[in-house]
Amino acid sequence: MSTPDTPLTPEAPVPPEDDWQRLAGWTAVVSPISTLRQAIVPVVVGAFGAGQANPLIGLLVAVGIAMVAAVIGLIPWLTTRYRVTPTHLEVRKGLLNRTTLTARLDRVRSVDLNSTLVHRALGVTKVSVGTGVDEGQINLDSLTKDAAARLRRELLHATPSPSATDPVEASGDNASTVAAPARDVAPGPITDDGEVIARLDWSWIKYAPLNLKNLAIAIGGLAAFFGAFSELIPWERTIGIRVDDGEINGRPIESFLDMLLFAIPIALVVAVLVWAAGSCVGYVVRWWDLQVVREQGREGTTLRRSFGLTSTRATTVEEAKVRGATSTVGPLIGLAGGADLNLLTTGLDDNFPAVLPTAPESVVSTVGKDILGEDAFSAPLTGHGPLPRRRYWFRALIGTAIGTSVTLVLTVLIGVYGDLWLWWLPLAVLVVGLFFELLGAELAYRHLGHALTERYLVVRAGSFTTVRTALQTEGVIGWRVKQSFFDRRLGLAQVTAMTAAGREHVEVPDVPLETAVALATAATPRTVSEFVE
Repeated sequence: MSTPDTPLTPEAPVPPEDDWQRLAGWTAVVSPISTLRQAIVPVVVGAFGAGQANPLIGLLVAVGIAMVAAVIGLIPWLTTRYRVTPTHLEVRKGLLNRTTLTARLDRVRSVDLNSTLVHRALGVTKVSVGTGVDEGQINLDSLTKDAAARLRRELLHATPSPSATDPVEASGDNASTVAAPARDVAPGPITDDGEVIARLDWSWIKYAPLNLKNLAIAIGGLAAFFGAFSELIPWERTIGIRVDDGEINGRPIESFLDMLLFAIPIALVVAVLVWAAGSCVGYVVRWWDLQVVREQGREGTTLRRSFGLTSTRATTVEEAKVRGATSTVGPLIGLAGGADLNLLTTGLDDNFPAVLPTAPESVVSTVGKDILGEDAFSAPLTGHGPLPRRRYWFRALIGTAIGTSVTLVLTVLIGVYGDLWLWWLPLAVLVVGLFFELLGAELAYRHLGHALTERYLVVRAGSFTTVRTALQTEGVIGWRVKQSFFDRRLGLAQVTAMTAAGREHVEVPDVPLETAVALATAATPRTVSEFVE
């Protein structure tokens, strides 16, 4: 006697096997190009090594390596399939070792769309799905623009796609157009429209040359290049300089000092002009058509940022994962009234994403208020008393004394062994060093402060570069109060608010010990009250 089958009632309908979709056809071009770009070094090395004996062999080796790289690049297009079920995103890939990646839709934290110049020329986009786990993102390279936009809506807004009449590309030699079944997905807004909370203003380009971080990177790269190839550059033949026995081209070194007094300023002016032009061009290429849009997502609102001229990028973050923000004011940018805005998020590959390029402080404050829900960046701050100033000034004097002493020793050694007395050098280091050290100490004291609003812990610190951080008190998971020997003598403490967002901690430096305990207790009473009498 047979037992009747018990009907199963799954939570969601199981999609048919023919619902799998493949990558865009242009992936067969994009993937080999990407592989060849990564293999350019072994191609050049192999061809150069083999070409030493026979140029034809070198050419054949280069062609062979390029063909192998191209074939390897075709594998993703041939083997990758994906589909979106009512509850999961599933991706199958691999040739010999088949791998299936599965991500629950309610665990999707971000969806990024990236298009390099090659992608844009072919009309495709790379999709990166972030789930907040350590294994990284799920990448689909590449999809057509329409398919990528549709996938982003499905993952973040729970909208059924494609419809019952939308064609689905089937794999195989006899591929035909079939109708995709309708999916039982929770209804949501099927629209790309949203609230634009920020848009690029071309007047912001004035801040591009003032970014010292990029200038330092450019100078460091240039110095590394000349350092690596200095021995290969024929200085004597190219610029006519010959150094021999303390003379340059047969003339004493001292005779060139007058020339340098004119040459160095001219070179600096030219370098500044070139840097300003280059940084403005880079600014335009990177931030072209920037928009920050708020959209309605699956479980709340999301922030979508899109920008780029030659390579476009669109990133989407759930606002529920935003735990705070930072406003950073650099030395030159601050003089021009600019600032940088970054978010403190959780569950993303990058938990410190930039929202805007360098923009006016008023814009940063307005956008920050919109995202945070209150004007935390303008909250009045509580100072830390006179003791931090004493500490900062003492450190400035010690630093100046050390720098001047080292310069004095070097000057004496050069004078004794090189018969060249640079008596003015220690004096210059003393005057210039003391000025900047004391200026930095005073700025550090004036910028130091904290505040506690209804929802946020606000901290400001820094000397020439000032960082104001607003962190949700609900995002604080613990506190660390540390005192060194010198801290105990001054009655100060170094307080750290531990969090899962951003860089996983927020420093509150040089706080009076009583204030530190009161601040932690007021911000997180449930966490701290049992440890405080």
